[in-house]
Amino acid sequence: MVPSTSSAEGGGWAVMGRSHALSGAVVWLSGCAVVTAASGASPSVGTVVVGAAVMAGAALFPDIDHPGSTVARSLGPVTGLLAMGASTSAAALRAASCRCCTNKGGHRALTHTLAFALGMGAVVSLLCWLGGDIAAAIVAGLAATLAVRGSLSRRTRGTFGALAVGLVVAAMAALLPGPVAGWWWLGLPQGLGCLVHSLGDALTYSRVPLLWPLRLAGCRWRPMGMWKPLRFRTGSTVELLIVVPALFLLGGLSTWALITI
Repeated sequence: MVPSTSSAEGGGWAVMGRSHALSGAVVWLSGCAVVTAASGASPSVGTVVVGAAVMAGAALFPDIDHPGSTVARSLGPVTGLLAMGASTSAAALRAASCRCCTNKGGHRALTHTLAFALGMGAVVSLLCWLGGDIAAAIVAGLAATLAVRGSLSRRTRGTFGALAVGLVVAAMAALLPGPVAGWWWLGLPQGLGCLVHSLGDALTYSRVPLLWPLRLAGCRWRPMGMWKPLRFRTGSTVELLIVVPALFLLGGLSTWALITI
């Protein structure tokens, strides 16, 4: 999704952040509802809540390749430097791996691919498998902070972001016992969140190189997207009046199904 000129000031990125974070949470809730209806076994509260928090935050993470994005500003200089490094590295990889992609920059490149989503899922699974409850608490807390910062306005995101971390970590420690099998499965919402982000961008005019490193029509970074007549612009009427309300409706129905089934 293409940011507007004022995106670094909380304009275009705020709209995209809300859509990305919301889509991540809704997809997880919907998946839990479908699995529950199909198997008859209800997931634990921890699985639903923590999974939704991780996926909502992960649905913002691919924009770490843009220094002006929400995730790049989420932890101040730390994520700012990480974003600069990610952008520079992605630009170098893009130029070195495909002759037709020199001077195209690093945004919407490596981090917007299926390979990146799979890699992030594997990394988080490994961390949570080795680190147990502590690693899971850190992953969930950071993801919740990122999701809140991407969903709220610039004026409120600092306060509510810090509050989100405290609430999520406290709830996990006090109310939500860890699954018997451990928290390694958090790699699933992490990977799916990154993938949902890329698929969301593919619905806009920006498109993404989802199938890198496969060479398509002679280019490893060939952008893929929705059929052109159905694409929309970031922050447009389609996103605000159709996509976002549809996500809220689906999320509400999924939550209702999880409660009543």
